[in-house]
Amino acid sequence: MKRLHLLVALLGLFTGAVSTPAQTTLNTYYVVPPTNGCDGVWAFGPYSALWSACSGPYTWTFDPVDCVDGSQWGQPLALNVVGDTIIMDLCSQPCDFLFYGDTGLCLWCFCGPLIPTNITGEAVQASFSIGPNPVPASTPTLVLHANDQRSRTVHVLDMAGRSLLRTSVCGDRTELDLGHIPVGSYLLLARDGTGRMTSLRFQVE
Repeated sequence: MKRLHLLVALLGLFTGAVSTPAQTTLNTYYVVPPTNGCDGVWAFGPYSALWSACSGPYTWTFDPVDCVDGSQWGQPLALNVVGDTIIMDLCSQPCDFLFYGDTGLCLWCFCGPLIPTNITGEAVQASFSIGPNPVPASTPTLVLHANDQRSRTVHVLDMAGRSLLRTSVCGDRTELDLGHIPVGSYLLLARDGTGRMTSLRFQVE
């Protein structure tokens, strides 16, 4: 058992006689595994669940301490929030997000190979693709290809989780103008009407 989890367990034994907070697991929406340092992406939530989980004051931590970018430098680390989703630069797996209130541990979210999540699978990815990748900065048009006629909400984020473009698309081919987006690495999220999300990474260069 990891040291932090042992500390949480001991804390729970101590506080259990006073009060036992409701503990809930957040959803992991998608994970881009890290391949070169902190270049992975972890999205989870809902963010709104944090403040209704238990009474404050609040704090949070990542375990192990360096599994997301910036968490090495002290806690609590500022959370990147897009809509109702928390998006963090993932450095390693497994990685746990632990959210505390004044009554103890309230919420947690796991990012590890042994924890089942609703990460977009190959069958879903195959129904939606993008190109060219990389996108030439001289002709900054990204083409979205779908194998169905579903409407989708498309969101382009940079690797810090900042939203750069959001639009709705419908049909089997859509062109996105990326002329205002600088050279770099980006994440495209496409969510259909059923809530199913596809996450694809691309470059502009």
